[in-house]
Amino acid sequence: SQIKNILADYLKQCDITYPRQVCLNESFRADCYADAERRGIDVEALKGSLNAGIGLASTAYRHLHNYSTRVYIAVWTGILIQIDDYYEAYFDGLKEFSQRLIRQQPQRYPVLDPLVTMTHELSQHWGAVASTLILTTQIDFLTSTIIDNVIEGMEIKSSMAPDYPQFTRRMTGVSRAYAIMSIPPELDLKSWIQVLPDLIHYIDHGNDLFSFFKEELDGETVNYISLSAGSNGITKFEALRKLANETAECYERGYRLLETSPDAWKAYRSFCVGYVAFHSLSVRYKLDQL
Repeated sequence: SQIKNILADYLKQCDITYPRQVCLNESFRADCYADAERRGIDVEALKGSLNAGIGLASTAYRHLHNYSTRVYIAVWTGILIQIDDYYEAYFDGLKEFSQRLIRQQPQRYPVLDPLVTMTHELSQHWGAVASTLILTTQIDFLTSTIIDNVIEGMEIKSSMAPDYPQFTRRMTGVSRAYAIMSIPPELDLKSWIQVLPDLIHYIDHGNDLFSFFKEELDGETVNYISLSAGSNGITKFEALRKLANETAECYERGYRLLETSPDAWKAYRSFCVGYVAFHSLSVRYKLDQL
């Protein structure tokens, strides 16, 4: 299929082999469940979301030496996925999240309280700049769920607002946080900060590329590639090819940029390969049908 060929070419450009069999460490899963329970999370209710977070931490972040940081990423991701999937049910609480956080008040819904606790723990895992950037990314994400609810049914004027898809993509993707989390916290900021724009693009749009097959099967039309096709007056497959080439170029630029910082380069390469493995592992993307 065209989608399969485009994705294969993309991976070839990035020199990444698509992994057919990815296995999870069950002891890591158990530790993540235990951490979630300790935080008062209903593991049974959030099991699907937590498993997705565990899959991401197990693949894309396996290079991080701090085990507790990997557990943190898994549980934090699980909470965000749960919010993303059911934001309409949490809408009132999401609107009040920032104010309640500032006033140190309990959140309206129990699923949001562990997010506050984890916000307080950011400095245990990352430095001052990284922690602040992760926090602002989290606030952007929560704000995007409010926007999605408020603008439901709004006509998207792609040709008049060509940058709107990218604007919303950056807010919903949590990519700035995930990019920062991929760099070992002990590394000097100067060794990796300049790669962030390209790594953010790789995260956001790598996900768009690997999500497209599932979205086509489900008949989804409000996604980045469909919106991009509309705003550029091209077909969805042309938009997919264009995005694949742009994302591969971002990967290659980041790869070259970090060659003078070996530790940052190793982390970057491990994350980028692991990010593909995450999409292979997740049944959500239905890539085994390609």
